[in-house]
Amino acid sequence: MLPFWTFLVLLCASGVLGQTHTKSKNDSDVEPRIVGGTRAKEGQFPHQVSLRRRGSHTCGASIISNNYVVTAAHCVKQGNNVAPANQLSIQAGSLLLSSGGVNVPVATVTVHPDYKGNGYDVAVLRLKSSLDFNSKIAAIQLATDDPPTDATVDISGWGAIAQKGPISNSLLYVQVKALSRETCKRRYLQQLPETTMCLMHPKNKGACYGDSGGPATYEGKLVGLASFVIGACGRDAPDGYERVSKLRTWIREKASL
Repeated sequence: MLPFWTFLVLLCASGVLGQTHTKSKNDSDVEPRIVGGTRAKEGQFPHQVSLRRRGSHTCGASIISNNYVVTAAHCVKQGNNVAPANQLSIQAGSLLLSSGGVNVPVATVTVHPDYKGNGYDVAVLRLKSSLDFNSKIAAIQLATDDPPTDATVDISGWGAIAQKGPISNSLLYVQVKALSRETCKRRYLQQLPETTMCLMHPKNKGACYGDSGGPATYEGKLVGLASFVIGACGRDAPDGYERVSKLRTWIREKASL
């Protein structure tokens, strides 16, 4: 575990980024949740995509134009090593990891130059071919401001449904509360990175492994990117999300928006 947080991607013993999705025969019997979440409906999160490495789900990402998605830097970089674009692809337009939607290879990977494992946890990926937008596949607008303190924010993903549980085959979401930076620093993280916000949830809810890079949305705009949990999934503690408001200029520049 990192000093005070745990990234939401599982890192194999070999150091390779990724989390392979293997659907358990009991998957359909498990209460649906990111941790403590609800199954998403068709068209509810058309910006949400699954980021794949060698065909297996590893992270979430969000569509920001026909040709670009945004995710967390740690989804594609470990140490000094950036995942080769030819190993990456996205699945868009399906609520299920196992089927449906469209698969598009990644052409280029751009990681924020200030990402050193503490803040600036963002990467922009250019796709090899353009997405055709419809009711299930759409871009989301980048927020210019953080959600107000105590605002209700939606987070979504296919991540683990518990600290040591399987990842979900269905896209799940949960509503969390925006915590002020002052409160988060005083109660949880004294060294909260400038680019990071805290989204609070009760015990047995929140983001988990495999949700990294996935969206936090408020009033239909992308406000955050899933970065880390404090200690373990589903604790009575906030999750760390990168602030789109602070990273928007860089994202727009790299995505030619």
